[in-house]
Amino acid sequence: MKKLVAILLTAVMICSVFPAVFAEGEVPFQVENGGFETGDFTGWTLPEGWPVDESGNPLGLSSDTTYWAEEMPFNQAGNYHLDGWATTIPEPESWHITSSHFVLGGVGYITVRMGGRTAAVKVFKADGTQVGLFRNRHFKDSGFPSVKKGVGGSWADMATFIIDLRDYIGEELYLELWDEESPGSWAQAFFDEVVTLYDEIPDYKTKVDVVKDGNSTEMVEIPWQRVLNVYN
Repeated sequence: MKKLVAILLTAVMICSVFPAVFAEGEVPFQVENGGFETGDFTGWTLPEGWPVDESGNPLGLSSDTTYWAEEMPFNQAGNYHLDGWATTIPEPESWHITSSHFVLGGVGYITVRMGGRTAAVKVFKADGTQVGLFRNRHFKDSGFPSVKKGVGGSWADMATFIIDLRDYIGEELYLELWDEESPGSWAQAFFDEVVTLYDEIPDYKTKVDVVKDGNSTEMVEIPWQRVLNVYN
């Protein structure tokens, strides 16, 4: 019996570390195009009426690494990110996009880079039952134009947020990235690098993203953060 338990535990550990090779029609562990590195919205579902350019291509992705004249850092991963300004949707209005489905594997944690005052991630089971709401708590409108921790603020720069979904390991889920409605106030959202499979719990106490602090020459750290579920 002990030998059988050991074999089963080993199998679980292997499945957690190495993503499976899925047959056509099966659901993978990682959302498709989580970092928008295709340069388009492959793998994501956009709501009806989403803005498009003259060629009919959906707007919203940007390769810009900085914003405003002060060259503030977006802290994007790779070559593209989802940019609230680039959608051309009026600031007070709300919008969202929907990820592909994934099976929650590994240790049951995911991460998302998000920035902007109204950025939020919603988590759903495959049948549409919402189980999570995680809001950006990194926004801070002070200390301009620095993003240095303890000195500056945070506007469109994205922090990496660690989300605990361990209650749903083995279940089929999907995400929605939201710019929540906020009439009459600064309301933008920015997203990048959605990762839905980890073989170890990300250490939010030590992990940081390093960026150049605006148009200065100083390199500063944007710490990873754990964000709590505020749904219900």
